[in-house]
Amino acid sequence: MPPLLSSLVTRPLASGETSQKDGRAQPLPVDLWCHATEPAHVPAFLQLRRSLSLERPDLTCLITTDGSLEKPDGLDAALNWASIARNSGAIASFFAQYAPRLCLWAGGWLNPPLIQDADKRRIPLILIDAHAAGFQTNLWRGQGLSQRRSLKVFSSFLARDSEAETVLRKMGVDARDIFIAGRMQQGVPSLPCPEADLADLSAALNSRPAWLAACARAGELYILLAAHLKASRAAHRLLLILVPDDETEADAFKDALDHHQLRYTVWPDTEGLGDETAQVLLAEDPHELGLWLRLCPVSFMGASLVSGFGGHNPYAAANLGSAILYGPNVGKYLESYSRFAAAGGARIVRDIDTLTAALIQLSAPDRAAQMAMAAWEIATEGADVTDRITSLVHDALDHLETN
Repeated sequence: MPPLLSSLVTRPLASGETSQKDGRAQPLPVDLWCHATEPAHVPAFLQLRRSLSLERPDLTCLITTDGSLEKPDGLDAALNWASIARNSGAIASFFAQYAPRLCLWAGGWLNPPLIQDADKRRIPLILIDAHAAGFQTNLWRGQGLSQRRSLKVFSSFLARDSEAETVLRKMGVDARDIFIAGRMQQGVPSLPCPEADLADLSAALNSRPAWLAACARAGELYILLAAHLKASRAAHRLLLILVPDDETEADAFKDALDHHQLRYTVWPDTEGLGDETAQVLLAEDPHELGLWLRLCPVSFMGASLVSGFGGHNPYAAANLGSAILYGPNVGKYLESYSRFAAAGGARIVRDIDTLTAALIQLSAPDRAAQMAMAAWEIATEGADVTDRITSLVHDALDHLETN
């Protein structure tokens, strides 16, 4: 265990646990407190934590919100999550439960009582991803002064753009303390892939064009399979790699393939891929998604044509150089899909006809490559910001250890 943490924790404590001393509950020591004020901050903080953990594998981390953001599904149990209301009782309760060493406050929407209390406890604060919408410059005098006093306790300011810098300067922040960094990175790490499997499959396909239906639901199969049949009339060698979102639905997938009279093989069997007798490769294990995303230049992100699931994170496909297709039901990741679509890296499809048209157009390698590049540029945007914040955090924690 690194010296930084050896005197603080012996293991990560699950959210809500506290340490014990003399039989009394003590605040849980937390190395890094991250306060999120908009949905995009949560995946950005998770990405930052992964970056920090390369050097500090035992880093303890806490993400807080004002209660307006939902806790993500499947969040690491060792990562603490808390909501803090804007009242003195909630703030006192928070600091009775947690003892953060360093705070990263993202966006704006300051909570002056919470920030002032953190300052009294000598918790260093850094403002990151600051943008103009997060600050109100037309507040009545008392509120305006409170907001300005809160900004004075921050040691560094990373602004998203020049507009945010201007607002911070109007609120009394010294221009020398502001750095225009751009957006925080919101992505996910690249999914792993067995290199031997990738090489073997690439050889087996022999340059055969393929598209991926990733994490598909059984309710989407009618559209996916019908569109594949129609697109195959224009692109005769086209292969669909089909990955269920739920492994328990594999039998339903086989029944649907039989119903549509599609010839298929089940991975790891590769029979029919090279001679093009197989029209579909069914890959039953969603944990192998990194392999299929590397293999396919076009990926449809499933659980998006049917309601009730909210879609899947598009960064998984964009990181690995795949153009993105998606349905209208992506509520969990709407902001991300909107950014990809605006940049030309993703395209919405709603039915058999729109999916067929997209597949035919993207069967041209140059069109798919152009779209994939646009998606990749969005996926990697903010990597420099993450690196800069990572360095700030390492420096701040090193400083705290030596003082």
